[in-house]
Amino acid sequence: MKALSLLLLSVLSATLTNAYFYVPNFMSTLPFQGGSAFAKNNNSLYIFGGENATSTYTNSLYQLTQTESSYTWTTVPQTNPPPGTLYGQAVVYSSGKSMLLMGGLSNSTSNQALPLQMYSYSFDGHNWSTWAGNGNSSLAMSGVAPVNRYMFSATYDNNSKVYIYGGAFNNSALPDFYAFDVSTFQFTQLNNPNRPRYGHTASFLSNGKLVVIGGVAVTSSASALASMEEVLVYDTTKNVWSVQKTQPDSTGNFPSTRSAHNAFVTPDNNIIIFGGDNGAGMRNRMYLNAVAILDTNTWTWTIPTIDGIPPSRRSYAAAAMLDDDHLTVAFGEALNTYYNDINVFSLSKSQWLQSFEDVSSDSGSSVSAGLIAGVTIAGVVFLLICLFLLWRFQSYIRWFLTRLHHDIWKPRTGEPMWAETTRIICQIFMLFLFAMFLVFVIRQSVNSPNVTQRIEESVAEVDVPDVRFCFDGYPNYGPADARSPGVVCQTDTGYSCTGFVKPLNMSVFTPTFASDLGAVSCFLFRSDASFRMTSTSGANNGSRLLFTFFGDQTISTGRVHVSVYPKQMDPNVKVYNINDEIPVIMSDFDVLNWQNNERNDIATSNIYEVAPYTYNALSYDLIDHRYLQPVGWNYVGFSPISNSTPEVETTFRAEAPNPRYVQTHADLSFMAVYPATYATFIDRETKMYTLLNALGFVGGIFGILVAVQTWLFGFRPRSPWGVVHRWSVGEMRRSLLRGLQANFKTTESTVPLVHPLHPRFSMNNMPADLGYESEGQRISRVEERMQILELLFKSYYVDDEIFRSLDNATKAGDLNAAAAAAAAAGQQPRPLFPSEKNNADIARSNTGGFSHMFNNNRQSVASLNSETHSEQQLNARV
Repeated sequence: MKALSLLLLSVLSATLTNAYFYVPNFMSTLPFQGGSAFAKNNNSLYIFGGENATSTYTNSLYQLTQTESSYTWTTVPQTNPPPGTLYGQAVVYSSGKSMLLMGGLSNSTSNQALPLQMYSYSFDGHNWSTWAGNGNSSLAMSGVAPVNRYMFSATYDNNSKVYIYGGAFNNSALPDFYAFDVSTFQFTQLNNPNRPRYGHTASFLSNGKLVVIGGVAVTSSASALASMEEVLVYDTTKNVWSVQKTQPDSTGNFPSTRSAHNAFVTPDNNIIIFGGDNGAGMRNRMYLNAVAILDTNTWTWTIPTIDGIPPSRRSYAAAAMLDDDHLTVAFGEALNTYYNDINVFSLSKSQWLQSFEDVSSDSGSSVSAGLIAGVTIAGVVFLLICLFLLWRFQSYIRWFLTRLHHDIWKPRTGEPMWAETTRIICQIFMLFLFAMFLVFVIRQSVNSPNVTQRIEESVAEVDVPDVRFCFDGYPNYGPADARSPGVVCQTDTGYSCTGFVKPLNMSVFTPTFASDLGAVSCFLFRSDASFRMTSTSGANNGSRLLFTFFGDQTISTGRVHVSVYPKQMDPNVKVYNINDEIPVIMSDFDVLNWQNNERNDIATSNIYEVAPYTYNALSYDLIDHRYLQPVGWNYVGFSPISNSTPEVETTFRAEAPNPRYVQTHADLSFMAVYPATYATFIDRETKMYTLLNALGFVGGIFGILVAVQTWLFGFRPRSPWGVVHRWSVGEMRRSLLRGLQANFKTTESTVPLVHPLHPRFSMNNMPADLGYESEGQRISRVEERMQILELLFKSYYVDDEIFRSLDNATKAGDLNAAAAAAAAAGQQPRPLFPSEKNNADIARSNTGGFSHMFNNNRQSVASLNSETHSEQQLNARV
């Protein structure tokens, strides 16, 4: 049998989970609770009682209403509310005008042999009325009314009857079965199936049958979860119970057995079950979040494949179908965890939704015939376009392939083919290695972890943080009573900073503390921007904040909860609507999460507890944490994009309570707050690997590969032309050729390194008749080739600075010698700067050109005088 010790826990921790259905308007106000009584009324779900993190029995009444686009949440007013109730049942009757609360555990009725406790709530008058028989134990002893119970089922037939079956009382399962008439408030004991059961569900079908599913079935020898291979069916028209066998789903599986789950009836008489647990003791209890559907026409189970984000596993949830398609599941519990989320399951989409605008992920997964035909036609058209472009630009493609071949295949004269082939294969292999390394460093940069660098700079003044003080367990006796909670602030220089301490309105928001010591009242210390702590003495605010706490000194169990915040990240400012000149950069979503953490008491950073009669000290450092933004530019490694988030680091020390504190102090306790370091801190987040870092690695590997290839196949000089020159086309190419032709004219000679000096040196085409050439023509050809070669080297291969420096030095030496000679002869020395006329040759030579050497009509005197001699020598050789 399920261990019921959970019912005795009064304080349990709660866990905030994502509200999978996003309701930002009221998510922070949803209570953490489970085990509530709930009932559907039109498109609203009314929820009463249950347990939460601090109370086992609560008596709040809420209304969750589904709209076309979202939900609304309301705390329903109550007059004369019932006591807090756990694991009770509720039904709406009288055409939606009233709600009946039935059974359940309460602080006063737990394990008491009383009749089923009932309270009726009027939606019009917002008041509760108590059933007259609640206190008459003889009704339960005589069987006129069922004994009060919990974990039972109460099912309304939408007419006048509520069918009550099973449940637990005093750790014992009950088998009885009653009908309650809401018009007469009378019970009728009906034929029961003699199967004690609790934690089950009972669903009423349109054909008048009541279907009982799951729960813990108890026999004389043992208790176990009821099988899903059969269900109990009660025919309300015949007053007959039967056991109905069920069929597995298409895979031969039945749903998991469960208790404390939820069940819902769809308009077509299908029963949907959700959640639950295995009914074991707390140490072995396991929970479900699965959905299963029972077709009551064929009694066949279906376990659907579901998309979306499923709810957390839970039992004792509040759930209903508020329209014909959406299943709403809210709240619930799992061991020591309470939930405050809302989850919506779409039957038509078989998907858990985050909003009603969600589109099923399967809606676009099926591929239609039209889509296939469209893709096929597009592929054919694309292929035809490619073929046309290949035919239209075939000349350019051939040119490209030829250029590519010339750039790759470069055998040296006299070098065998195998050597060039081996070089090309090695080059391709090294290119592959280089590409792999390039991919590696890029992936390393993309997947680089973030590291944080701390930058510290000493300063004389530092800002102060916001500090919140929450008194837990200290009643407020009024503003004139010295026992009321309060905080006084001053600095170590005697400056009063109490004016910066503001009381917070607990009616707006009240933090929750698991200790639950009593009344909670909070104060916030928030100074203006000009108030700072100073490391030096003098006319300043001081170096320490000294807080003194006041309250009822007779209460030794109370505590003061201290929380520290950076000024720009203080959510209290937004929650309590504090208006000052210091902006708070927290988003509404962050504030909402903070509120949920506060209500759940799970916040851990910069939160401390001050005991009464103690001395305490807290040091802090304010930090500007610059987090990298998830943008592509940050992978580059230059001028990263980040957001600046103020943070605070604190260290706290508390002394043991002083037993003689109250003898010398009128206050509760004392705390000093001071800067740990007089410095500004910047925590800068950077990528460990970036693309700029990768350039160094890439360059190193490239150099190694080039060196290996040179070592294997020798050095091959690179062309002074780059890719832009070599691969230029059209007018760009023609302009390059025109420039070469205009600046490097050839007349009688051929191009050096391309053509031989004379046809007789051609190995490929030896002419039969070399013809007549004078010695002057040969010398002119050699001179011209040498000048072309010198010009090309100067323009593309060498830097002529040292040559021009040598020329200037030579001219300076000549000028100095001439000046010395002129001085010795008594003549006027030559001017330091020659006239333009006398320096024409020098000016011409400094232009860097040799155009004066390429006169087509020039012919030296020596060449003319030697023509006859050269002709005689050639004739003699022939």
